[in-house]
Amino acid sequence: MRATIAALLLAAAITPAAVDAHLPRSTAGPVAPDSTAASVQLDRRTVSTRIGQRFSFTSTVRNTSDQAKSGLVAHLNVLGLDPDVYVDPEDWSSRRTLYLDPLPAHASTRLAWTVQAVNSGRLAIYVTVSAQHGTDAVAVSNLLRLAVAQQQTLDAGGILPLALAVPTTLLLLTGFAARRRRRLR
Repeated sequence: MRATIAALLLAAAITPAAVDAHLPRSTAGPVAPDSTAASVQLDRRTVSTRIGQRFSFTSTVRNTSDQAKSGLVAHLNVLGLDPDVYVDPEDWSSRRTLYLDPLPAHASTRLAWTVQAVNSGRLAIYVTVSAQHGTDAVAVSNLLRLAVAQQQTLDAGGILPLALAVPTTLLLLTGFAARRRRRLR
């Protein structure tokens, strides 16, 4: 019983301020979500597509401060919403990080993104914006929800035209040869 009381008194003596004093300055407290002074919004909410198909969308990055901002970085990410779906964002797009030009106060810029659906299932894409230097804050866009269907093809690897053309050609040649023999008799 004394050990429990001592543990409770010790826990009460350790305050958040005491813990914060031992942390590095950049993580001492919560960072306000708008401290990047930027916001990011996607132009679409949903996309339905198939594996292998490309689609495009844009994001709008807005400087919400009264001062010009430079050194902002936008980054695209892909998230699997099904636990059984492994997603490698690098497979979806080789151009996932953009370094923005200086953005005047209250101005915005549009960024165009093109991705190729690699996985089937329920997925989401989002864009983050952060500063290269200074703040640890990150602005996050709304989700672009994806419904990606399996690609079912009869033409696996371009073989269907060949698979149809060879037998058809042989059949035609056989028919012409048989017709010619009948005429010669």
